[in-house]
Amino acid sequence: MLRRITSLFAATVLAVVTSVTVAASPAMAGANAMAWTYAGGTARGQAVWYHDGDSLKVCDMSADGRGIRGVIYSYNSAGGYWVNEFSVADSNSSDGCKTGSKNVPDGRKVEVVVYQYWSDSTCCAESSYGVA
Repeated sequence: MLRRITSLFAATVLAVVTSVTVAASPAMAGANAMAWTYAGGTARGQAVWYHDGDSLKVCDMSADGRGIRGVIYSYNSAGGYWVNEFSVADSNSSDGCKTGSKNVPDGRKVEVVVYQYWSDSTCCAESSYGVA
């Protein structure tokens, strides 16, 4: 009889611990983000973050001699600082978009920054936020 009560007690404790563990750690849903850069009221390029696959697509949309660069930053909440994860550049509007990827820890807030560049100059940065 004592053995049966001990087994029942152990099974109950295991069930409670399992349910508390599952309930205490909900899955973080990722979120895509998109940012556009403009000049003279015209969209010149965009950067799109895809949380599923941790990828960044950058598109130069104007044959104006400027390239488009997208940068992904993630927020390390444990350390309280932003991390420059990676960047992708597209310098030619006629050859399609460029894509890159790097694993970013799930659940981290990400900032997508897109801007125009030429020679040693940059301009027109814009940003948007998502979640890895």
